[in-house]
Amino acid sequence: MLKTTRARFMTEMKETAFIMQNVSSRSLVVVDELGRATSSSDGLAIAWSCCEHLLSLKGYTVFATHMEGLSELATMYPNVKVLHFEVDLRNGLLDFKFRLKDGVRRVPHYGLLLARVAGLPTSVIDTATSITSRITEQEMVRMDANCVQYQPLRMAYQAAQRLICLKYSNQGDDYIREALQDLKESYAAGNLI
Repeated sequence: MLKTTRARFMTEMKETAFIMQNVSSRSLVVVDELGRATSSSDGLAIAWSCCEHLLSLKGYTVFATHMEGLSELATMYPNVKVLHFEVDLRNGLLDFKFRLKDGVRRVPHYGLLLARVAGLPTSVIDTATSITSRITEQEMVRMDANCVQYQPLRMAYQAAQRLICLKYSNQGDDYIREALQDLKESYAAGNLI
């Protein structure tokens, strides 16, 4: 088993290296579950750094992952959008909707619910719940700090996007003047995002 996992991870790293060495701003990159065949911290670190590398190259990227920590990139980079597949929780059971939704998945302790359904002992689930609560609390504090720290950058990015749209707009001068006034007021009020 260990040899198979190591071989699978090496193949994954070779494929990822090829992508990282050949991507350009004209590339479409689709990555599915990068870093799953190594430790959680190494997998997250590799996935995070690959995301940042792809962001720097400005290629269009779809990055599918179970690593919720990567959603923190959206608090730091204005051109990152987080989507998830909708899942409802009914009577302790997961109901998969197969619809793409905006934002981070909102089913608390999704993995723990699956583990419970799979039959892990209650004591194991309870301990895991305690551990994940502490980790989640630390992540939320860090994400809140990122939102505050990167808010001016995100606002400037949003303003620049709107200005570019107005520059190439076919609307009349009155519409553009009004849109510029609205943009100015929204920017001054901090309501761009």
